[in-house]
Amino acid sequence: MSNTQYLRSYATEEGTLGKETLEILWQKFTKTRDMEVRNTLLMAYVPLVKRVVNRLFQSTKTFNEYDDLISCGIIGLIDAMDRFDPAKGASFETYSQIRIRGEIIDYMRSLDWAPVHLRLKIKKVESAYDELSQTTGRLVSDQEVAQHLNINQSELQEILKESHFLNVIHLEELLQDTVQEDPSLVSDNTIEAGVESQDFRERLEKEIAKLSEREKMIISLYYTDELTLKEIGMVLDLTESRVCQIHSGLMAKLKARMKYYH
Repeated sequence: MSNTQYLRSYATEEGTLGKETLEILWQKFTKTRDMEVRNTLLMAYVPLVKRVVNRLFQSTKTFNEYDDLISCGIIGLIDAMDRFDPAKGASFETYSQIRIRGEIIDYMRSLDWAPVHLRLKIKKVESAYDELSQTTGRLVSDQEVAQHLNINQSELQEILKESHFLNVIHLEELLQDTVQEDPSLVSDNTIEAGVESQDFRERLEKEIAKLSEREKMIISLYYTDELTLKEIGMVLDLTESRVCQIHSGLMAKLKARMKYYH
């Protein structure tokens, strides 16, 4: 049985190792690189893989097999374990999430799941956010975009929901241009862990400050508190689908504004 298959068999279990036990295991693994210790650590972090999958792609399960995403995440987890150096003082949870997310994103991108007609719709919506942002010099509302495209808001919301993955990926790629490989530089307090550029971060924070209170709440719950879309819906008394639409719209807005700073 491969490492991935071995760990996938534990994907439904929650981690049960305490902090002190994890520290002891890390110390032993760092010194010995013992495979049994390594697998024990990996199993302890499998719930983290599930968490990343549920946060990023809850809305795209219709396009993918959940187990496939878990498998990709575990590959990222294994890669993080092999690369991680506790001596640098970074959190393994934070560092591994970057690796896990990257592996899943690469897999999702390789599927090219969106049909041509959907990609054309998404492109029109993205262009509308971009054009209106240039014209007004500010973040624009979904209502303005819908009017610009001569469609109703429910149609726009459906397109945003379907484009959620692509919008998240684009913003990740935009931010990752400032990401450093060294895990000691990773920060937990940015919209995506690992953003090193202070100037870029400050500009992003200024754009977020211009959002509505509900939009800022969603950003905070998603990126700071790391809730899933479903959990955010429970907090705000919204459906998971509606949270997905709002979040995707936020990504489109920020994408349109931040491109001029980069």
